[in-house]
Amino acid sequence: MAVKTLTIGPGKLSIGSDVLIQQFESQVTSVKLVPNVETEDAINVLSGEQVAGDRSESFTLEGSMLQDFGDTNSRTEWCFAHRGEEHPFSFQPNSAKGKKITGTLVVEAIEIGGDARTKAQSDFEFQVIGAPVIATVTIP
Repeated sequence: MAVKTLTIGPGKLSIGSDVLIQQFESQVTSVKLVPNVETEDAINVLSGEQVAGDRSESFTLEGSMLQDFGDTNSRTEWCFAHRGEEHPFSFQPNSAKGKKITGTLVVEAIEIGGDARTKAQSDFEFQVIGAPVIATVTIP
């Protein structure tokens, strides 16, 4: 069987509803959906059997983006203005694959500034509310 891999990009990342939607793909240099699973230890019972421990699952949308502070329609300033708010998101790691991940996340402000004479870049981490959904996208 041939090895199959995913090349990231060109893709899309949007955050916000129809009225507040912001396209981030031109600013992000890295983006990924990160799962986090926690399981509790099993519980031993008198019969010698075990009762499975509880399992919890959460997700974050993480990555890095170029800062555009001061620009018209700045994504850096949009994140600052909407910090702590829940907004829908849509992420396509590679538009040619015909799949996207959608859900709701909590926007957080990103760092502003950095080293002199460099293109300022900031890491971000947005908590995803509930479980995201993988959906099919019609490829034009």
